[in-house]
Amino acid sequence: MEKLAWMRKIDGSMEKLSLLQLIDSMHEVIDVLITNNQEKEALIKQLKESLEQKSL
Repeated sequence: MEKLAWMRKIDGSMEKLSLLQLIDSMHEVIDVLITNNQEKEALIKQLKESLEQKSL
């Protein structure tokens, strides 16, 4: 998964600043994934409501 490419960058010899930048990137990826999940959940809810209205 390309979104997790940062995992390949982890090295025992990384400097603290590099590691902090990597952690910051991880947070950005996590935020994007959470946003994607929320959008998909909202779409699923909308589709369920639409389906329920049609079945009435």
